[in-house]
Amino acid sequence: MKLAIVEIEFIDPERILRNEEHSAAHAEELANAMKYSDLWRVPILLEKESLAVMDGHHRLAAARSLGLIRVPVLRLDYQHVEVVATREGFTVTPDEIVMRARQGNLYPEKTTRHMFSSPIPNCNISLVLCRGRVPGMPEIR
Repeated sequence: MKLAIVEIEFIDPERILRNEEHSAAHAEELANAMKYSDLWRVPILLEKESLAVMDGHHRLAAARSLGLIRVPVLRLDYQHVEVVATREGFTVTPDEIVMRARQGNLYPEKTTRHMFSSPIPNCNISLVLCRGRVPGMPEIR
């Protein structure tokens, strides 16, 4: 599945489920870079049904710290995404990831590694679209 042909959606970041811890310092640096450029550059990749993060925990944390009401995402399923553990002693399967996300039982930072069939595309979306209501912009889900 080519990620460049998957449709970007906008979702309220509060609906997105984390499954891994993140570095607060890295998320803050990312939020500052977003504020400086006024751009959202890379969509968050989510499991399509649960909205569990596959890639983008730091972007999600940055969005929440910036008070954004919508973020660009790509919704995928595990039929097209491989996942492996990067730490010993952890079970990392699609079902385990989704279960942990729903329960709030987060893996330590950088425990999972999702591998995609093509590079994650840039989207370069103005943060104006992520901050509030914009005439003609579809309602967030």
